[in-house]
Amino acid sequence: ARPLGAPGTHTRTHARTHTHSSTASTHLHMSLLRLVIGVPAFGGVAAISSCRGFGRRLEQRLFSLSLPARPVHPEAMHPGLRQENGVIYRDFSNAVRSWKGGAILRQAGMRSRFAAEAERWVQQAFSEPSPPPVPSATNESANGTALVAPTTSCVAQLYSYLMTRIDARPDSFLSLPEDALSPRGDTLGEVAGPVLLSGGDRNAAMLDQVVANHARFARAHGYAHWWHKGSLVAARGWQPYWHKVEQLRLATRRFRNASAFVWVDDDIVLTNLRDGDRFAQALRRSPASLLVTRDPSSKHAEVNTGIIILRNTKRGRAVLEALWSRADQWRADGTSLSTDGQASCLHEQQALEEMLQSGEWASEIGVLEQRAPGAWNLNTFLRWSHYDAEREADRRYEEDSRAGAWAHGDFAGHCSGLSQLRRAMCMGALLGNVVVA
Repeated sequence: ARPLGAPGTHTRTHARTHTHSSTASTHLHMSLLRLVIGVPAFGGVAAISSCRGFGRRLEQRLFSLSLPARPVHPEAMHPGLRQENGVIYRDFSNAVRSWKGGAILRQAGMRSRFAAEAERWVQQAFSEPSPPPVPSATNESANGTALVAPTTSCVAQLYSYLMTRIDARPDSFLSLPEDALSPRGDTLGEVAGPVLLSGGDRNAAMLDQVVANHARFARAHGYAHWWHKGSLVAARGWQPYWHKVEQLRLATRRFRNASAFVWVDDDIVLTNLRDGDRFAQALRRSPASLLVTRDPSSKHAEVNTGIIILRNTKRGRAVLEALWSRADQWRADGTSLSTDGQASCLHEQQALEEMLQSGEWASEIGVLEQRAPGAWNLNTFLRWSHYDAEREADRRYEEDSRAGAWAHGDFAGHCSGLSQLRRAMCMGALLGNVVVA
């Protein structure tokens, strides 16, 4: 592997919001957090912490360390801090991966139990049991349990503070298959096989392990693998959802002889490494130049761009450039797909859907089913309804298609639309369910 590209410092949340925090606001946030969970701030005495046992010990270890100006990857820290920070992050990651959800997913037909256990763990892990939720006549989940805003739990507090200290993303890198490692000429131009791409500007627990999961798949199937830390469109002032399109565009120029390019979101775990290369199978299922899957929530979108498969052909590159051109294209309603927030548009996803509806590009874009007869599946989702305290909003997924729901043995599990902590739990559960030879 070799370093590639400058690390970015932007962070994003997954549910189509994008926030930037200054150093001053980060310190203010943490001072308030200390008051909430029982750690002295500015010499004052705060409330009693809700953490107990392991949670309390981890909390004390976290607050014994100084707060950096921005999160730092353990490997980039001073040797005196590297070991302790690395151990704390490892201990927290192991705790997230060890909750019961992973075992529940290995049992068929247990999605409701998984969701219930996930919410119980969020509220009670490492802390005193919480009182039962208050019923609500207007805000009920599928099983009748109210989705009400809870007070911040111990594990949510620990996650919030840990992510202000630790940047779980590895630095940008490029790994090439062995047959491309040649001293002759342009090494990148010599890559004749597929290229796997991923990246992002958000910091999230478990992300280092997800990148390692992608790397394992790439090595097994002869892919070049390019991970980019940061946003390639931040300098333009664009929303980070366009980063994937720009990275694909750069890849077509750097890997001129590659056969295809596959973008995979950084919250997707490749959960079946035993049953072959599903991306290659997708290219055989459809002759289209650019392939995506359906979105599980057809109420909001027809396609999902968590996985994008692009043929490295003249027509494929033309489709990609047409998609890119729509980012800052003038629109009669005044919407900007490049800079407006999630409340106004769906960015690259909306641009692709509009291209599908046009006569010029419809035949070049293939929309694959998330699940089809004959054991076919791609980009299935693991998510559940919950109250997202970070955004003060309900996340409702009762209307997601059953075909789009992840099941044990599926090729790729997508942890989209979850709060930050729940996304880490989802990725941890999926990482514990990877099928290998």
